[in-house]
Amino acid sequence: MAKKRPTSSPVKNPLTPTVMTRIGGLRAGPSSPGDFSPDADGTATFRIWTCYGHSHRSNAEMGELRIERTRRQTGQRLVIRQTLRNSGGKVHTIRATVSCGLDLLARPVSWTLTSEFSGEHMTGRGSLQVTHAGGIEGNTWRDTVGGTTFERKLAGPLTADWCLFEAVQRMDFRARPPETFDVLEGLSVLKTAHRLDYRPKEAVTWGPEKIALHRFAQTGRGVYPYEYWLDDRHRLLLVTTGPRTYIRRPERPKAEEHTT
Repeated sequence: MAKKRPTSSPVKNPLTPTVMTRIGGLRAGPSSPGDFSPDADGTATFRIWTCYGHSHRSNAEMGELRIERTRRQTGQRLVIRQTLRNSGGKVHTIRATVSCGLDLLARPVSWTLTSEFSGEHMTGRGSLQVTHAGGIEGNTWRDTVGGTTFERKLAGPLTADWCLFEAVQRMDFRARPPETFDVLEGLSVLKTAHRLDYRPKEAVTWGPEKIALHRFAQTGRGVYPYEYWLDDRHRLLLVTTGPRTYIRRPERPKAEEHTT
């Protein structure tokens, strides 16, 4: 006899840890090592899980985001790799290296980014790869793609979506970021008039556990709202934006990292 599929119903609510637990996105409790420090070098890896609007239909893990942070004398470097698996075996991989500040928003200074599609559908075809070389000088953003340089003036404080993953971990839960700021989405598209607000600590269900988490809520033009969920140590555990979520994986031991 065929196994009966669970009844699926519209989710109806924005994704939170409690909602994601109910629809199967969070099954195990979060890992939070006692020695975590937001100022230390390290690597954060997130599995990318997407909800398609129903509680038990088509929701799936679709990729991974890895951010390696190295602090420097005058700032920091972020090495980013994001992989998204699309239908038909298509894989979209983004690799970026970003030099950015240690200011409240981790303002990007210069970067290189490669975006590439691969998979079985690419057999016998040329490379589908684009490389960006970008940077900020004063209030001017320059981006070079395929030998052509584009320029655009910037109006105020600036960050990038991946830079914020690092920056929110250094934010005081009682402090307020700039009232508005702009975001370079994917280090290539400018989205303006964003703000970030702290939400008081909230009790949630995460898999089998009941925990309390802090939250920053980001709103602005041109994107779904973002919510950043952090524990008491300021460790970023979850990011939700529209149907997409980034769920932090447990860190591997350092010895294991060097052997893989």
